[in-house]
Amino acid sequence: DEVERVHLHERVGTALEGLYGAREQDVEFASTAPIAVQLALHFQRAGIPEKAIHYLHQAGDKAVQLSAYPEARAHLTRALALLEALPDAATPKERLYRAEQELALQLSLGVACWATYDTHPEAAQAFERARELSQQMGQTSQLCTSLTSLAILRYVGAEYRNAHTLGQKALKLAQKLRDPVLLVESHWGLGCILFALGDYAAAHVHLEQTIALYEPYDHQALVSLCLANPGPSAVAYDACCLWCLGYPDQAEQRSQEALDLGRQLDHPFSLADVLCFGGCLFNKMRRDALALRENATELMRLSEGMRFSSFWGTGTCYMGEALAKLGQVQEGMELIREGLTSRLSIGARCYASGILGALAEAQMAAGNPEEGLTTLAEALALVEETDERYGESDLRRVRASLLLLQGDQTAAEISLHKAIEVARRQQAKSWELRATTSLAGRWRKQGRVDEARQMLAEIYDWFSEGFDSADLVEARTLLEELSS
Repeated sequence: DEVERVHLHERVGTALEGLYGAREQDVEFASTAPIAVQLALHFQRAGIPEKAIHYLHQAGDKAVQLSAYPEARAHLTRALALLEALPDAATPKERLYRAEQELALQLSLGVACWATYDTHPEAAQAFERARELSQQMGQTSQLCTSLTSLAILRYVGAEYRNAHTLGQKALKLAQKLRDPVLLVESHWGLGCILFALGDYAAAHVHLEQTIALYEPYDHQALVSLCLANPGPSAVAYDACCLWCLGYPDQAEQRSQEALDLGRQLDHPFSLADVLCFGGCLFNKMRRDALALRENATELMRLSEGMRFSSFWGTGTCYMGEALAKLGQVQEGMELIREGLTSRLSIGARCYASGILGALAEAQMAAGNPEEGLTTLAEALALVEETDERYGESDLRRVRASLLLLQGDQTAAEISLHKAIEVARRQQAKSWELRATTSLAGRWRKQGRVDEARQMLAEIYDWFSEGFDSADLVEARTLLEELSS
């Protein structure tokens, strides 16, 4: 009968629990999720929901570690439903216990939903609830984690100023607690956000702090908090920062280091993150179309297999850009549009200005400067709306090229001056060099040879490395022509 079945489930659950407990420290017994799910089922049917909740949480966390995000979401959602269905807590101690349980579950659920951007609203809801609970309970470490998580979600949605505010609050809490894992998490979050804002020097400082504090043995704790491992991720972002700041060789070393670390981890989401920034974005910025195509191919393949919809859309955009630069312009434009549409449909607005810039360049290559200018206007409007200024200088340089095709030399020169002004404000020597080379080329055609040589030599002479990079080779060639 039903009573006997209830007792049987309790006896089986207790027996398995004893077996599981005895083997918990066994290194070979690595996959605990199947046992945790089984235990949860038995205790739920035995009418012991507290134990069922505990094991569902354990199963959810293990599924996150194994990159089984839909499974994790299902386990954690079920645990929260059981928690909500419990009778009202009678004592303050019981109420505190319930709140602690919910807080831990919401943080875990947020991470599980974070990985696949079709569940992004659920991730935001979970982290908002975690922030509310942690504030109510005075749980500072959980508040720090929820703030960083919300900051990164806002960053993905291109709400950079909001993200920056949240990230600063998280870092202050981490510094107060002096918790190395939380410091890694919060420095990394701020580094990512500041890079998108175009504050490369400040981003570099935070990313260097992340790298200095990072310990590989913290991997499971970090991916349970941040989803992507901040260690390799920080190295990848720092490659982009160093390139922008004018250190091409150091940037290339960072890029390779990030890719090596990402592949060693055996953690797909972390590898996708590294491929996106240490691979694709880095090679996009330094104009290596072959390497960009290789990275984009790997990112698309990985993202499709793991259902990382945002990274798949991003990889598709980068693949389109690579193909357009390699001469397959029409196919490239189609892929850029497809990837951008996919990303925007799930609310991933970050880096959209750069994607639109790539589309405008492809439209220019296709002989459609009017379309390119329309696309560039959309990209620059996005820059002003969101403060996404990581690629603003180059957008203005591309705009100048499009204006020249239309014969508007005055507006083109104004746009190049603006590109240089933006780069200087950002201390972005590589962007400054590229824009200055374009302007020097214009002045040469106008007969302003001495002015062009002096201006270009000044920025070229600043560099102390990377002399075989595309931009420095182009600048040196022009300088030689201006001096002959």
